[in-house]
Amino acid sequence: MSRLAGLAVIVCISLAMFGCGEASKSSALTMEIAPKPFEFVVPGKGDLVSAEEVVVSAPSGNRGRLTLAWLVEENSRIEQGDIVARFDGTENRLEKQRAELELTKNELTQNITSRELQHSQFTIGQDSTEVEQEKQMVEKFSVDDLTVYSKNEIIDQLLSKDYLGAQQLYLSWLQASQQTQGQAQLELLSLTGKNFRDSIQLNSAALENLEVQAPVSGIFVHAKNWRGEKVRSGQSLWPGSKLGSIPSLDKLNARLYVLETEAAGLEMGQRARIRLDAYPEKILAGEVIALANIAAAKDTRSPTKYFEVTIALDDADPSFMRPGQKLEGEILVAQKDSALTIPNQAVFKDDSHTWVYVLDGGEFERRTITTGLRSLTQTEVVDGLVAGEEVALLEPLGESS
Repeated sequence: MSRLAGLAVIVCISLAMFGCGEASKSSALTMEIAPKPFEFVVPGKGDLVSAEEVVVSAPSGNRGRLTLAWLVEENSRIEQGDIVARFDGTENRLEKQRAELELTKNELTQNITSRELQHSQFTIGQDSTEVEQEKQMVEKFSVDDLTVYSKNEIIDQLLSKDYLGAQQLYLSWLQASQQTQGQAQLELLSLTGKNFRDSIQLNSAALENLEVQAPVSGIFVHAKNWRGEKVRSGQSLWPGSKLGSIPSLDKLNARLYVLETEAAGLEMGQRARIRLDAYPEKILAGEVIALANIAAAKDTRSPTKYFEVTIALDDADPSFMRPGQKLEGEILVAQKDSALTIPNQAVFKDDSHTWVYVLDGGEFERRTITTGLRSLTQTEVVDGLVAGEEVALLEPLGESS
């Protein structure tokens, strides 16, 4: 009896499993396809940027790097002539004081050198005068008559005259030599002094040029470096470096970053829809006016690459739109008024075929299809399906791709 009861239980379980399998196969989630408008859009995220801006830069007349002491807060409203940045002048003041001290020492050295040269020239001149007088005396009283002087005395006179002539030549050379050397030393000191004066003048000008004024009225936006870091107080900058900009609020563009894997089909002139994160209910329209040639990473710490796309907005409202505001956008790559589309998860493929599962008489039939456009969520079916048919949204049980 127990054996019959066990057999009955097994038969019931088998029937239940068979019934469940059949039910699950025919009760998989489906959708009825029908013609409807189809848009192929490429999404992106980014921010508002100004189409026109006035650049504000660090003073360009200074030498060496500059330390930014203060910078006006970003997005501050400024008027023409307002101070927007101030640089630290400590190094310029110290350099000026050092140059002034060195110039004082240089001028003192020039005076001493000049006086020493004058004294040396005066001394040599006196010695030359005395030698000339002695030589004239020797020539005046020189007698070469053997009846008056002895031969040795006459020889001594001649030697004395030759010696005085040689001494004259030496003093003349010494005077010219010291004059040349002294003048060269004075010229070198003068050139060094000029360098110190130039340094004083340059640092004085730098101290008068430590503040940067706004060239026009508007909103001040901080500049970013190649790593995306904004200019900040305490940072060391080269003269002429960009500190920020004053953008036009009447002409704004949307800068979108599109994932490299989703950028297929992007072209110049395509239309776009933009929504600001702060005002999602406001839809802005625009047109693609610039496309990056290659994809690049936005952050050096992430390998993900994006294409930068610039959208010229049809209208800009300064009452609520500001450069730097975050936004999301969609670029319309293709559009059809009527097309058969199905969700991407309902499409299956291998190396050579693409197919769907069509519900026919309670059973799912695998059918090959030809696809057209494909967005992030929908795929256009060009051939293989007709309106009114139902397709499985997921692979039915018992089927294998």
